[in-house]
Amino acid sequence: SKVIWDDLIYRRKQAISMESARENFLTKHCNIIYAGAGSETYIDVKAVQKCKTKDIDWTGREVWVGVDLSMSGDNTSVSFVSEENGVIFADSFAFIPEGRIDEKNKFEKIDYRRYIEGGKCIACGDLTIGYDVVEQFVFDLEEKFGVKVIAIGFDRYNAMSSAQKWDQKYTTVEIKQHSSVLHPPTKLLYETIMDQNFRYTENPLLEINFQNARCTFDTNLNRYVNKKKSNGKVDMVVSLINALYLLQQDRLLNYSGFVAQLIEV
Repeated sequence: SKVIWDDLIYRRKQAISMESARENFLTKHCNIIYAGAGSETYIDVKAVQKCKTKDIDWTGREVWVGVDLSMSGDNTSVSFVSEENGVIFADSFAFIPEGRIDEKNKFEKIDYRRYIEGGKCIACGDLTIGYDVVEQFVFDLEEKFGVKVIAIGFDRYNAMSSAQKWDQKYTTVEIKQHSSVLHPPTKLLYETIMDQNFRYTENPLLEINFQNARCTFDTNLNRYVNKKKSNGKVDMVVSLINALYLLQQDRLLNYSGFVAQLIEV
């Protein structure tokens, strides 16, 4: 009824303006578990693991690539996604400075050598990331996996030089790291995982990234993965969301009901 709807709108306005009312609104009316102080766990890793599959045949698939190029001494990630009959297929790779493996193992309590051996983590450079290795990895995707790269999405912070190189061969798209832009793909990833319409091959490091990921809500209740509030590295989740942003624009826009800007380099 109109009375119930008007009450819901009133409560939403209260939740936007008052932190104390936000948890109650999100939990009771939006079915979202809220962790307080504007942040929450993104996705239960157990739900993510239910989407694991033995193998993905990438041959002939169109893919959208997302990159999260970090500070030179931090983790960097490249992810790519494809879609078929409502199911999203994904793969994600991390890059770390080779000269800091032992330091990162100790500080983050993660055995990076295990994931390097598993092929989902690539050590490059010395004390800083070898961006040339990351750039070449993206250039080699088509030949290595038998895919067709449709576009590459990036955050301009730390990525302009690499993006200009990729732009000579591919369409490159700057993705503004703002809640209004990131909310739709963040929501899409959550829903496809919860509905088990997401597929990835064995990737324990990606699962750790999901376990670390925390979301923040802006004043319009748009949510996005917040690196500062997350409990560890989340670069693989961030690059995955960047890739999904492009997929959502190109393939799923007619179904998602939103419009966002694409900015080419």
